[in-house]
Amino acid sequence: MAFKTMDDIEERRKKEEREKMRIDISEDINEVIGNVFGKPNIKRKKTWIDRLFTILKALGIIVLLIILADIVLGSLWLLKFFLKSLFGIG
Repeated sequence: MAFKTMDDIEERRKKEEREKMRIDISEDINEVIGNVFGKPNIKRKKTWIDRLFTILKALGIIVLLIILADIVLGSLWLLKFFLKSLFGIG
């Protein structure tokens, strides 16, 4: 029967701590790599609220484009109107 000294116990404890640290580090690295390159996402089923929100976003973009076009075309019309009325050009 072999006797275990305090040094043997300390060495075994240090080996176990190092192994635990290696496992923790590898899990952290895998998590970081997964976050950087993207994990496969579990796709959830779209509810009617999600679809309604998508439709509202699309309508909002269309309204913003119409407003932008209105501003640009209105500015051009005003420029043409003032040039015609003030200088008789156009």
